[in-house]
Amino acid sequence: MHKRLWVVTLLALVALLLTACPAAAPAPAPAETGSEAAAPAEGAAEEAAPTEGGGGTLIVGRGGDTVSLDAGVVTDGESARVINEIVEGLTKMEGTSTRPIPWLAESWETEDSQTWTFHLRQGVKFHDGTPFNAEAVKWNLDRIRDPENEWRFGRTFEYYTQEFGETLPINEVNVVDEYTVEIVLGAPSAVLLNKLALAFAFGMNSPTAIQEQGDKYGTPAGTAVGTGPFKFVEWIPDDRIVVERNEEWWGEGPKLDRIIWRSIPDNSARFAELQAGTIHQADLAQTDLPMAAEDPNLTLYTLPSLSTGYIAFQQCIEPFEKLEVRQAIAHAVNWAALIPAFYGEYGELAGSFQPPAILGSNPNIHPFEYNPDKAKELLAAAGLPDGFETDFWYIPVVRGYFPDSKAIGEAIAADLAKVGIKVNLTTEDWGAYLEDRNVGKFPMWMLGWGSDNGDPDNYIGYHFAHTPGEPRAEDCLNDEKLANLLIQGREVADPDQREKIYQEAEQIVHDNVYRIPVVWATTPVVFRNNVKGYEPVVFRSWYEYLWIEGE
Repeated sequence: MHKRLWVVTLLALVALLLTACPAAAPAPAPAETGSEAAAPAEGAAEEAAPTEGGGGTLIVGRGGDTVSLDAGVVTDGESARVINEIVEGLTKMEGTSTRPIPWLAESWETEDSQTWTFHLRQGVKFHDGTPFNAEAVKWNLDRIRDPENEWRFGRTFEYYTQEFGETLPINEVNVVDEYTVEIVLGAPSAVLLNKLALAFAFGMNSPTAIQEQGDKYGTPAGTAVGTGPFKFVEWIPDDRIVVERNEEWWGEGPKLDRIIWRSIPDNSARFAELQAGTIHQADLAQTDLPMAAEDPNLTLYTLPSLSTGYIAFQQCIEPFEKLEVRQAIAHAVNWAALIPAFYGEYGELAGSFQPPAILGSNPNIHPFEYNPDKAKELLAAAGLPDGFETDFWYIPVVRGYFPDSKAIGEAIAADLAKVGIKVNLTTEDWGAYLEDRNVGKFPMWMLGWGSDNGDPDNYIGYHFAHTPGEPRAEDCLNDEKLANLLIQGREVADPDQREKIYQEAEQIVHDNVYRIPVVWATTPVVFRNNVKGYEPVVFRSWYEYLWIEGE
């Protein structure tokens, strides 16, 4: 008998009340009082993992390959899902909540939310035998934060730029003793612990491995070395990545012997392999989910909507610097028609940039009205009565927020053509796509975002926070009021105050059409029935609990 399970989590409660509240254990209390996280060394051991069964090789079918396995460099989900099994952070998210718990750091304290002291877990080693200690933490954070660091190899550390950067820089990382490290920020932060939980962005790579491998580290020609539950085995580009269980992991588990992530770009082929049993879990297009839900050999879990597919513009490229042009595009496309065609019941037409489960999502913001006549009027007001021509970049991989990006791009292009806007659809390799978008190459492009830790600073803050007066390279955004609001949101601890801040920021984004949010996509997870132990967590790995029945 088939199973389809709707997973209800705390994310649906009023705007994630504990998202970044420093008073919620084990996070620190605000400013003057100072507080120590007193959680025990076992950290997540309180979360009862399944005890029955064990073993097996989990084969995952996914729509695209990983870009890099160098923690700190990546922003894409295909890289993150692998790195998070190899590399660990100082903190981690607890279960389905947005509460950070001790991980490689056993405890911490702060007096002012600006200078933080972390006490590290002892006896942990990287997979290559390198000791994990305060020196290793300093080495990793210095590499991430310092553009002149010799071990960066010219790579872009976008996550640090967006999550910290000039508005919340890590000014110093000081070794206090072998297992104590001090992090000094440039401003107080109520969300530092949530940020540090993002292992793929701020996790600990082996300094020895990077120094020995050089720029091969994190590529198919090298390896990735962390402290995590799985060890890197091999990476064959556009084919598979393999990891195996770390028998010396300091934690409990994992149960699986191996995980193999296979790249299967074609949606139909990926679904066919899942049905045939040659893979155990697959990322499916929303249009395949109804059939998957009826398959007696599969179990489908649906998590809350935590991602947004959007259209973005480079406002230093003509004519996108004109608000009327961006508004014209927003009204020219029948966005609502995309939902039944490409998402079915697994997507919702987006209003505000953030989905409702994220603190600060603004319920008063509604999707842009489909009105081609209004779009033509706006183009005329912008001095473009006959329209214009531009390149429109679509993502080359399958994502829940854009499960068939080329077809969705074609539908958007057809509507734009009706008002005189001719777009040339184009794409490129996923890694190049992300980098070129980041440096401002694209005039108009398609992308999306899924929440990494449930906090709005990681959502609307990631996309629009910038140093006031300094345009962002990606989209040339330069909005001082918006920037100051998002900086304030990082510092304020009270969730009610934060909600108001982020809702105001959402309104600014909408009014200026800095992005066009297209869809809030739900996150389906589909397994063969012989995969056991799934725990429906959201902001942390669920591979650690899995095992394959019969293996």
